[in-house]
Amino acid sequence: MGKIIVFIVCSSAFLQSAILVVKSSTNIRYQEEISSSNVHLEYVNNVKRSCSPVTKKEIIKNKYSAKVFFRKGRIICKKDVYSKHNNILIFDFGTIEIEKSGKIIRETNDYIRVKDSTGKVNKIYKNGIN
Repeated sequence: MGKIIVFIVCSSAFLQSAILVVKSSTNIRYQEEISSSNVHLEYVNNVKRSCSPVTKKEIIKNKYSAKVFFRKGRIICKKDVYSKHNNILIFDFGTIEIEKSGKIIRETNDYIRVKDSTGKVNKIYKNGIN
């Protein structure tokens, strides 16, 4: 009977020191959308110092995409995801509509320079000819 009490005390101490984090339940590819269907909650004892875990509320509230490849069971950190709605640019040139991820660096009468999430700079001409 004494062993059972020790087990209960140890398990409650474990739950008090554990941290609730969001982990990937499937492999998540680069720039794939992260939703509540491909993640799950799990208690862990420690998290790397460089990782600030994303909460389940943030994943439900915001649309996130992966900056890196997530293997099944990896903790999802804020540095490894980006908010999808802030990084999508839509260029409407009449009959042609171009959707790019990134941010506008410079815009002139002839072209628009866009820097994507990998750091590559693209030039999009407004007349549709590269």
